[in-house]
Amino acid sequence: MEITKALHTDHMELKKLIKAVNKSEDGAERKRLFAQFAELLVKHSRAEEKIVYDALIKTGEEEEEEAGYEGYTEHGLADSLLAQLKGGADPMSPEWSAQAKVMMEILDHHIKEEEDEVFSQVKEDFDTAERKDMGDAFEAQKEKVKA
Repeated sequence: MEITKALHTDHMELKKLIKAVNKSEDGAERKRLFAQFAELLVKHSRAEEKIVYDALIKTGEEEEEEAGYEGYTEHGLADSLLAQLKGGADPMSPEWSAQAKVMMEILDHHIKEEEDEVFSQVKEDFDTAERKDMGDAFEAQKEKVKA
């Protein structure tokens, strides 16, 4: 699958899961949904960094390099929030709920920016065959990531 399609597929699943976490009014369901979200987010993020961001940085183009480093930075912020959520005891507490809401907002911003800007850069810098290879490598890399 072409890399932007593979990323988009994950993005839609991540958005669906974090929205379900935020909508749920049952603590056990929140924990279950959050565990699914967290696993996919970690696998997606690490694979995207290695396959997409590193490739953008290696182009030597200033805009692409900046996009790659910005992606790493945004993933770092999401990782920090993810750690806080994982450490939170009660998924029904106001603090945990607020953190889950912020995670959803950060994710929405990141996905919109990535799909509006980074996808265009990837399509400009890599031909169809390269994007297909990147998609295959992304899926393989996700399988290697320990979440």
